[in-house]
Amino acid sequence: MRSQAFLLTVLVVCSLGLAGYVHHKRKEEVKLVKHASFQNVKHRVTSDVLREYMTHVVESNSLLDKTNKQIVDLTAEVKEAQEASDAKRGLVETCTGDLKRITDEIAGIDTEKNNADEEFKKKKANLQEQIGNLKKEVEQHSKVCDYIKKDSDEGRKLCGLEALPKESVAKEDKKEEPPKDDKKEEPPKDDKKEEPPKEDKKEEPPK
Repeated sequence: MRSQAFLLTVLVVCSLGLAGYVHHKRKEEVKLVKHASFQNVKHRVTSDVLREYMTHVVESNSLLDKTNKQIVDLTAEVKEAQEASDAKRGLVETCTGDLKRITDEIAGIDTEKNNADEEFKKKKANLQEQIGNLKKEVEQHSKVCDYIKKDSDEGRKLCGLEALPKESVAKEDKKEEPPKDDKKEEPPKDDKKEEPPKEDKKEEPPK
């Protein structure tokens, strides 16, 4: 009886131990299944994130390539614009030099014009003075000619008249002298009309 009871006890203990072991293994299996499921989900999430990241990387590379191409194009445009700017700057400097030269020439011309105007005014005043003096001389000359005998060659030359012909001079010499009276003698009247005295006109210098 005792052996049967012992065997029964051992069998119960072994059954309980086996049941506990089986229960423990099932718990571990469930735990492993849960862990595997979690790892699977994590892997899928990681794969999705990695796939999105790779897509983003590809897009970023494509955008980077486009940006690099734009940078190259912009660099070429900047270089062309810089060359055009240098050319324009050179043209501006040339135009500035020409403008300065033209301004200096205009200033020189203005100075020459002012000097010429001053010289012209001086010459004009001098000529006007000379003309006034000549007019005074002509007036005085005309007044003197009124008192000079017109039958003398010297007087006619002095007054600018033509000399009398020799025949007229001879006839005048042959004429009898009129009787002297107390009254003043009147100068003989010439048959020919007396020519007005000619004024010696001096040519005016060109203005």
